[in-house]
Amino acid sequence: MSEITIRKLGAADQPAWEALWRDNLLHFGAGESAFAALPGLWQRLLAPDEPLHGWLMLLDHAPAGLAHVVLRAHTFSPRPVGILEDLWVAQAARGRGLAQALIRRLVQEGQAGGWTKLEWQTDTGNLTAQAVYERIAEPVAVRRYQISLA
Repeated sequence: MSEITIRKLGAADQPAWEALWRDNLLHFGAGESAFAALPGLWQRLLAPDEPLHGWLMLLDHAPAGLAHVVLRAHTFSPRPVGILEDLWVAQAARGRGLAQALIRRLVQEGQAGGWTKLEWQTDTGNLTAQAVYERIAEPVAVRRYQISLA
C-alpha cells in the first residue's frame, strides 16, 4: 500500500510546489499573468501574516499534489471559514486517495484552528472530483456569480 503524507508547505518545498502548480496552471489554461504571479504567490504562502496557506501531498515520499486554503472572516460567526481554493493531484497520482486524505487533514486543521467550516467548489463538468467530494461532504445548493475586474 502506498504511503500518503500531507504537510504544510515549507521553504524547501518550493521546487516541488512550483512544478505541481505549473502543471495545474497548464491544465486549466491559465494566462501569462498566473505564471508571472508565481514568485509573489510563493511568498504569500510562506508569510505568517497572510490568510493564504499551502499544503504539499506526497505519495511514497514523492511530491504528488498541493492545496491552497484561504481563511476568511465570517459574518455569522467570529470563527474563520476555510476556503479550499486549489486542490491539485498530479495525473500519475490520481485515484490513490490523495484528495480524500487532504480533506481529512484540512478538517483536522480546521478543528484545531477553530474554523467554522471548510468549503470549496468545483466545476460542474468535473464529475470525477464531484464523485469524490460527494462521498465525504454535503453539496450546498448555491449558485455562484462573478464579475471579472481584471
